[in-house]
Amino acid sequence: MEKKWWHKTVGYQIYPKSFQDTNGDGIGDLKGVIRHLDKIEKLGANVIWLCPVFASPMVDNGYDISDYMDIDPSFGTMEDMKELIAEAKKRGIRILMDLVVNHSSDRHAWFQAALQDPFGKYGKYYVFREGKDGKEPNNWRSIFGGSAWEKVPGYDNLYYLHIFTKEQPDLNWENPKLREEIYEMILKWMDLGLGGFRLDAISHLKKNYQYTNLPPDGPDEYNMAFEYFNNVDGLADILCEMKERTFAPTDALTIGEYDHMGPEDVEDVIGENGSFSSVFDFCHTLDNVRNPKWGNTVALFDDYRDQLFAAQKIVDGRGMLCNFLENHDKTRIIDRFLMPEDQNLYSEKMLPVTNFFLPGIVFLYQGQEIGMRDDPKQSIQGFVDKPTFAIYDRLIAEGKTDAEALEQINRESREHSRTPMQWDASAEAGFTTGTPWFPVNKNYTELNYEAEEKDPDSLLWFYRKMVAVRRREDLEETFLYGTLIPEYETVSGVLAYRRKDEKNNVLILTTSLADGITLPFTDTIEEVLLNNYDTCEAGEETIRLQPYQCLVLKVKE
Repeated sequence: MEKKWWHKTVGYQIYPKSFQDTNGDGIGDLKGVIRHLDKIEKLGANVIWLCPVFASPMVDNGYDISDYMDIDPSFGTMEDMKELIAEAKKRGIRILMDLVVNHSSDRHAWFQAALQDPFGKYGKYYVFREGKDGKEPNNWRSIFGGSAWEKVPGYDNLYYLHIFTKEQPDLNWENPKLREEIYEMILKWMDLGLGGFRLDAISHLKKNYQYTNLPPDGPDEYNMAFEYFNNVDGLADILCEMKERTFAPTDALTIGEYDHMGPEDVEDVIGENGSFSSVFDFCHTLDNVRNPKWGNTVALFDDYRDQLFAAQKIVDGRGMLCNFLENHDKTRIIDRFLMPEDQNLYSEKMLPVTNFFLPGIVFLYQGQEIGMRDDPKQSIQGFVDKPTFAIYDRLIAEGKTDAEALEQINRESREHSRTPMQWDASAEAGFTTGTPWFPVNKNYTELNYEAEEKDPDSLLWFYRKMVAVRRREDLEETFLYGTLIPEYETVSGVLAYRRKDEKNNVLILTTSLADGITLPFTDTIEEVLLNNYDTCEAGEETIRLQPYQCLVLKVKE
């Protein structure tokens, strides 16, 4: 594998709206990110991924972009963005922006022009089709619920496609003129000094346009039809062109949101000549809370382990996955992976070690380093996210009671990860001097950055130690390019693996067992690199893992 600068990525994802407000309007902003750059540097991160800050009506929290070359006023100005890029660079940190090009906002100038003339130049930038038998062109369901088609105002039988909300019309990637517009925009941003992009919903760019109705898979008579707009044949050609025109010439770090990557996809997606540097694959985070094993920490842990190793086996050293546990679309890991009786400082420190030393790059999410938690609501009115309400309506339509629907949403809502960052114990957790756009978690007086900064045994300090081990000069090459050897794969409650090359042999051991476990062990320990306990109980033939213990051990060859 040819070595690249981005192979050393330890990323930190920021949801700007909830990170730090500096002007008292209750919404986080770019100046707020600049304010905390020193903390991110101290953590050890060298890449920051910003969720969307482009101009947007904010129907989907910025994932509906109305101007790709402007910053939304709620976040600041283009000058603020340039300052952020420059200040991050001084600290050895590169900035990634969130690129959303499967769709635009319905307020984008292109779509407004398309509505005036759906058959003209800009109409061809989107997907317009005539209805069938007085209904939509087909019965595809939007990812957020309801039909994936919306009737065009002023027309009796004309619809446009939106696989997300109706305010997010899909762009027509079959149109070369549309593609040229996107490529030009990407290059302009790279010229401003960006390190690259995270590409949202990128596996949806290519659609299967047969438009036949599919058997309904729910009471609404629609079908999710995922295979018709996800990883469709021909997608690789589009992505390859995008890379050759924009990312390759600028040496950009690109991370695709790409679900269900199979062995046959690896070379095209993240291989030596693949379309992306890396991908976020959600296989190990999807629907934990819907898992039949929900309620059993150990069973969930075993399933998670198997998913992790299966994903690594698919890649098989041909590229680099992006190892992560939290992001803006998932619940917080402590509540997602650990039942209440298993939640303590030991288990909280153990969790991130499970995948942090796997092959690939790594990303943390704001608040993960201090152990921020889910914030269940007492009623559906406690949420603000439009897709949350759509899911609630669907659950009610399926026959669930209000209490049952609320329980499921509290268990899986992405809004848990979007509560404001908890900086200190002052009013509104130090996030804002005004009224926050979304309520701060009530636990902020005890759980906050300032309190953990003062406690060397805190989760925050443990994350710093973990990052330091991964980036240690004599070990970094091993963690980047060394062989992965899963260990104790059939032992329930244990997730363990070895990273090995000609210089180092490093063993990573973690357990989710409340009583701990004794394992056969014949290695000779040279150095305990990381431990969430004060002791390492290793003998000549066995090693004792204490409850929820994690160990990173440098052992003799």
